[in-house]
Amino acid sequence: MVLCLTIYMDKDAIADYVDIETLMKYARDNKLKTPKPDKDGRYQTLNKRGTTTPYSNYFIDEFARYAQHGKKRVLQIDATFGHHTINALEKPISEFITTDTCISHLAITAMRIHNLLPDDRSSSVKFFHGPFPKSFKYFKSNSLDAVLLNRVLHYYSPKELIKTMKELLRVLKPGGRIYVIAITPYVNRYKSFIPLYKQRLILKQQYPGYLNNLRNFADQEVTTPNQMNQIEDGAFIFFDAQFMYRLLSENGFIIRKCYEFSLSHTSDIWQLDGRELVGAIAQKPSSPSFEDHLIAHHNEF
Repeated sequence: MVLCLTIYMDKDAIADYVDIETLMKYARDNKLKTPKPDKDGRYQTLNKRGTTTPYSNYFIDEFARYAQHGKKRVLQIDATFGHHTINALEKPISEFITTDTCISHLAITAMRIHNLLPDDRSSSVKFFHGPFPKSFKYFKSNSLDAVLLNRVLHYYSPKELIKTMKELLRVLKPGGRIYVIAITPYVNRYKSFIPLYKQRLILKQQYPGYLNNLRNFADQEVTTPNQMNQIEDGAFIFFDAQFMYRLLSENGFIIRKCYEFSLSHTSDIWQLDGRELVGAIAQKPSSPSFEDHLIAHHNEF
């Protein structure tokens, strides 16, 4: 069994960039390789943070297109095994920073990039090992053109979620964009949560999708014992389009796209009614005065 070790062993240790040679050596020394996928194509993560898939969607594709146009400096938070990093780099990108909290994930990504991409593409990738949102402090203000958060935000607590919004607004260049994908409660595995979720919507709770006991809502008829062991109790937030829109707009972003959509693959575990995921593209205002106006306006509510 592969353990997901971290370089930073205490809360005060410094997260940082790791060069590809160090990651490749780590992968060789620990005999790391990409895990075998489940029957529906999902890959179990090594740090019990759900699963990752190689399947793309409109929002991931748009992130790649935006990153490939002009000299962009972009960031993907928690890229796991690097599927979407590699796909985006089918065309040149000026600088692509791929991150993960799990050093084993990052090492596997480095190994795959080395094996699958030509040198001129792999040389534009930088690898950052560290937990977010804490690690935003290592990025300068107004330094990024775009950030991809694919199935990341729902693992944050409400406090971490708000910190992430503020930090994204800080590190993005004026006019920079975020591309966000999150899971909704409208999935087969957690459909028992839907009645409670709807009650919370009626009560207009600020975080209607927030749970700290996700395992209790998992349908064991579609969840194997091994998959159940991968579910850790802790902060988890189901999103929907209304919550996504409110979260982004109240924190100063201009919403370009925001809607719920279906899975792009077949899965008895996840498919329910075509609203399994929600995605958004949002932009940091180009004018500081407009940003100040937005923040002041939202503080009125």
